[in-house]
Amino acid sequence: MVIKKIRFNKRAQLSLFVILGILVIIIVIIFFTNKESLKIWFGKESPLEYINRCTKDYANEGLEMLKMQGGSINPENYYMYQNYKVGYVCYTSEIYKRCVMQKPFLKEDFEVELKKFLTPRIEECLKKSEEIYGKKGYSFSYKKPDVNVSINFNNILIKSNLDMVIDKDGKKENYKDLNVNIDSGLYELLMIESSIANWEARYGDSESMVYMYYYPNLKVEKKIQSDGTRIYILTNRKTNEKLMFASKSVVFPPGVTGS
Repeated sequence: MVIKKIRFNKRAQLSLFVILGILVIIIVIIFFTNKESLKIWFGKESPLEYINRCTKDYANEGLEMLKMQGGSINPENYYMYQNYKVGYVCYTSEIYKRCVMQKPFLKEDFEVELKKFLTPRIEECLKKSEEIYGKKGYSFSYKKPDVNVSINFNNILIKSNLDMVIDKDGKKENYKDLNVNIDSGLYELLMIESSIANWEARYGDSESMVYMYYYPNLKVEKKIQSDGTRIYILTNRKTNEKLMFASKSVVFPPGVTGS
């Protein structure tokens, strides 16, 4: 009897370990395949929080792309540098000629590009929220979002006008606008980029050290390429926020240097 009892206990323990192992595998699969659903079902994220988080994630994705590509999502005139299509903000194809500004209003163009990137993705965030929270008894109504992007001195504000109503069990919440705020020093970097581009257009080059003297937290790198293109990389030393753009001005023929 004692031997049978020991065998029974061992079998019970083995079965328990097998069940626990299967549960662990299931949890791991869920975690790596659908983190969003896991957070929503086991957390306390509201539909509004989900939409804002989704919008912010896409905004950061778009910002990173724009910062490294001269302010364009799909630049047409660019220089390929370290796998980035770095857009020209000042350009000429002529020898010895000063470049022409490609984007006279850098900040405004940047805002427009980010808006174009975000609008369909915010719509995607809304559809995803309906799919996920519809299973939890929520219903949604909203109009096509009218997105506005504003780059300010210390932040980027994304405002989506959509007149949204979220309803659950007869309890309605109304949101005329959804606002997402991102801390950023992009405004200052864009102003410096604009100044450098103006120097390139007016004098054919710029002096990096001057900017670092007036802006102690700024690092300016100028990478001169074989065709005369200059790749500028502006970095905030405190936050490590970067901005990269290209310029091609007063180019010398092959074999001739500017010295």
